Amino acid sequence: QMSKSTGNFLTLTQAVDKFSADGMRLALADAGDTVEDANFVEAMADAGILRLYTWVEWVKEMIANRDSLRSGPANTFNDRVFASEMNAGIMKTEQNYEK
Repeated sequence: QMSKSTGNFLTLTQAVDKFSADGMRLALADAGDTVEDANFVEAMADAGILRLYTWVEWVKEMIANRDSLRSGPANTFNDRVFASEMNAGIMKTEQNYEK
């Protein structure tokens, strides 16, 4: 729990400077969504930044090696399963949005 009296209080500006806006978004999303008080955990913000960095590096690697990735028509069984799952998700989202 953050409080000025315990010395672990951060303003929003300080927190964004320390963890970045994206790190804060991840940590705040994980802080809790129940009726209990939100619990901001600095380790979660640090872990979020690390996950984002790892993902960005992976994307850079994939872009650099895109010539070695599979190309051509997407007609394998796995491709059809993926497309089917995506279409089912789209339909479910549309139905829920209409409700």
